[in-house]
Parts: sequence; structure tokens; C-alpha cells
Amino acid sequence: MDDAYKIANNEEVPTKIKFGGVVWLYVGKDYIAKSLGFNYMDSNKRYLLGKFNFGILNDEAEIIEELKLYDTVNYCNHKWYVIKIEEDTVTLMSKNVIGTCTYSDNNSNDFAESNCLKILNDFIDNLRLSDLVIMDTNYDEDKQINSLIRIPTLREIEAMPMSVRNCGEAYWTMTSSYRVSEDCDYAFVFRVYSSGNLNYDGVDSTNGVRPVIKVRRESLNE
Repeated sequence: MDDAYKIANNEEVPTKIKFGGVVWLYVGKDYIAKSLGFNYMDSNKRYLLGKFNFGILNDEAEIIEELKLYDTVNYCNHKWYVIKIEEDTVTLMSKNVIGTCTYSDNNSNDFAESNCLKILNDFIDNLRLSDLVIMDTNYDEDKQINSLIRIPTLREIEAMPMSVRNCGEAYWTMTSSYRVSEDCDYAFVFRVYSSGNLNYDGVDSTNGVRPVIKVRRESLNE
């Protein structure tokens, strides 16, 4: 049974398709251009199918699957996990680490001063900057950073299933951990083991960098 027949019989059809370079949402018995909005008055441009054009659903339209949390997507020839879904944006975490580094060479556990930034800034050249959305991230108590690319926070990792945490390599988070003894005061940062378990590590250790970005939802369909 094809989609045109389903529409005619009030059966379930794809809620979102892409046709003619435009994303369309299914409302009632027709598809409405998402970019034009639901109050757009020109019905000739607003509605996709009309009465006689159902064939495009089966021949030319691309069905856009609805994203789910922790789905795997391909963006800019790189594999990502979906870790947060909002109305117009999606936050992605790389499926794998993209490089390794020490967190700091001067005993700092502040992400804003970390060696991870160089790897991230080199990697961002592989992405479409126009798709990226600035993230306002509280990463360590009263520490905040605005950035187009970063690594995961401790709280983000804690919320993830082990299958997403685990990428086969240990990697840094943005969140510091303070470990103090009578004889020394060293800087530590939470990291994720290759197994997916959380612990902390000294900033002079070497771990992986796993990027996090936020993109416009429609960019995943381009």
C-alpha cells in the first residue's frame, strides 16, 4: 500500500519529507512547507500535494526519519550520537575520539585553558560553520563557556547509556575533579574509561578528545 493511498484512507504516513529542496510537515491531509509556517496565506505555495499530485510521495520525495535520543547520524562525513534534541537544534557527540592530548601542561583543570581546544579547533575546519549553533555550557560549578565545539560534561556522560559512553578509548570531560592529600595538591579532571566507566585522571595524563557540537536540525537532512 503506497503513501498516496494511505493519505486518502486516513492511515499513517511519514510526518516529514523533503521534496524540491524544501522540508514539508504532514498536517491534516496534506504537506505544509515548514519554512513558510502554518499561517502562510498563499495556498498554492503552502500546500505540496493538492488533489492530483500524490505520486511524488512514492517517486521523488525523501522521507525524513524522526530523530531519537542516542540515534547515530552521519554529519559532514563523520559519525555522531544524538545526545539532546530541541525544537530546532540537535546536540551531537562524536562516536569516536578524534585525537589524544594531555589536559594541561601547567597543572590547570580549567577546560577554557586546556590542550583539548587545539584538537577541537583543528577538527571544526571539517564542519559547515553555518550549521553550527553556539552552546552556552556550565561545565564546572560556576564556570561557563560559549563555544561552537567542546567536549562532554560530567553530567552529560552520567545521563548516557553505557553503549554510548563506551567508544573503546578513554577520553576527557570538561569537568574538573579536585584530589588533595597532605603532601600534594594536583589538578584532576573527570575522564571516561574505555569501558564507559567514569573516574578522574591527572591533567598531565593523556586521554582522548570526543567533540560535542550543536547543529540546526535541518542540516542533518542536507
